[in-house]
Amino acid sequence: MSIVFSKKFIFKSLALAAVLGAVSGVACAQSAEFRLGYDQGYRDGVESQEHRDHGGPAGRIIIEEARYGSREVGVCNARDTIQQMVGWRRHADIRVGNELCGDPAKGYEKHLHVRYRCGDSPSAEAEAPENAVLELSCR
Repeated sequence: MSIVFSKKFIFKSLALAAVLGAVSGVACAQSAEFRLGYDQGYRDGVESQEHRDHGGPAGRIIIEEARYGSREVGVCNARDTIQQMVGWRRHADIRVGNELCGDPAKGYEKHLHVRYRCGDSPSAEAEAPENAVLELSCR
């Protein structure tokens, strides 16, 4: 009778160990993604606190205008999307493409034109073609 009990006990223990191993593998994968998001949020928080400590968002990128498309065919407003991507940062690399606000000029060469400022500083402008990376910086 004790042999049957031992086999059941061992079988249940192995099953429990397998379930716990699978759950911990999923938890590790989720925690890696969580850690990346946490790290970025921490950097954004530190940067925004630095701005507050110096009397406002002096170095923060503020998007005033962002047009994506072709002047001859049509453009769309990408300002809100880009401002959300930039957040509180003082430097951002923006991939120029239809993800910004759609494809306003199908089949035509498109450009992104951005007018931005760094806190209360005068406006600056930047432009890049589709599939390029546009660098915005307040450094």
